[in-house]
Amino acid sequence: MQLESYMNKELQTISSREPKYQELKLQVYRDVFGCFIKEFKTYQPLLSAIKKEYENTLAYQQDQIRELEPLRSRLRLVTEECDRKIQARWAEEQAEIGALKREKQQLQKDIEAMREKEKATQAVVDHLQSELSNQYLQYRDERDARQLLIWQLNDLTRGSVKEEHPADENTEGAKDLVELQLTLKVCRKDLTKAQEELNRMKAEYWDVVPRRNWDTLEQTNKQNLLQLKTLQGDFDQLKSEYDTLLELHKTGSMQTETHEPVTVQMDESLSQGQSQIQSDRPKDPINSDAPKSGTLTVQEFRTALRSAFPLKSDQEIDELVASAQSKPDNSNDAISSQRLHSLLAESGAGALSQALEESEENAASNPFPASD
Repeated sequence: MQLESYMNKELQTISSREPKYQELKLQVYRDVFGCFIKEFKTYQPLLSAIKKEYENTLAYQQDQIRELEPLRSRLRLVTEECDRKIQARWAEEQAEIGALKREKQQLQKDIEAMREKEKATQAVVDHLQSELSNQYLQYRDERDARQLLIWQLNDLTRGSVKEEHPADENTEGAKDLVELQLTLKVCRKDLTKAQEELNRMKAEYWDVVPRRNWDTLEQTNKQNLLQLKTLQGDFDQLKSEYDTLLELHKTGSMQTETHEPVTVQMDESLSQGQSQIQSDRPKDPINSDAPKSGTLTVQEFRTALRSAFPLKSDQEIDELVASAQSKPDNSNDAISSQRLHSLLAESGAGALSQALEESEENAASNPFPASD
């Protein structure tokens, strides 16, 4: 109760607004815990060790905090520097965006001015075209009137020359003049209709292909389609043949990869042994009628097997030697050469190696096998 009252009293004296409020508060609890350890003598060593460990941990953490303070300030400075750079970059981008917007507005104004200028130019062109068409019509009318006056002058000249039938000729001249005027009007109407029809035909059929060109293109298209079908058929046939050959090639490659190493090495070893034996001996030792007698030591038998079967591992050679021995546990056991010939005959070997000949010669010269 005294400790609790002391702790509460000390905590009340500490203000939470002080800068080292947490440290002062921890000091109060540290003092109370020290008094408790002094009074509680039974577990004083254990409690002291616990308090010491906590004190060490707090000191280590405070050291770490003090070491991180410069990093925190540096981080704050770097953050502020980055913020300033971002603000400057943003201001530059805003200025660039504003300049681009102003340039865009200026370009839009220029485009509008050019459009207005184009419209004014188009209006001038239309006006000039209309004036040109009116002038053309005036010139055409003037030409027609001039030709009519020339015809009238010619008629009057012919009428003054002819004096026999003046009344009839005047009547016929008046009739010809009226007919010419009517014909001229009809011709003008027909010309206007023909021009309108021509303009309409040009507007409607400006992208139409002539019939002659259409027939030529259609015939060429049919020929190309027939040729495409033929080529497609040939391509499909060649593709099927290529796929078949590819499958056969893959199958052959897989079989060759599976059987070729063993077969090639076996054939090479057998062919080398056969050529060497045929060069040194007149007959095949397996198929010859010579008696296969004599004994070999275990080492000589193993050497002969390793020469005859170069592809077999040491473990397989040892198994063959163990199966050929009468007593597998005896390392000095003598093995008959007939056993070696029988193993070679069962394995299908066509020839023996030079080591086998030397082993047989050693066995024949030394009837008593030596120990390993």
